[in-house]
Amino acid sequence: MPDSVQTKEALTLKAHANLGEEVEDVEFSAGEELTVLKEWDHHYLVRNADGKLFNVRKELVNRG
Repeated sequence: MPDSVQTKEALTLKAHANLGEEVEDVEFSAGEELTVLKEWDHHYLVRNADGKLFNVRKELVNRG
């Protein structure tokens, strides 16, 4: 099972669903759980409950 992280505070991340579509702001509340798909030195690739993907800086989330 993939690991998860929780947002430390409310934040807004950008999502780009498909090429040719506009970038949208996606708001997260504090404590929202995200699934970690990949980890780098300073970022995670995460997926939210809607299946959208985001690169999020590690300092913005707590490891579950």
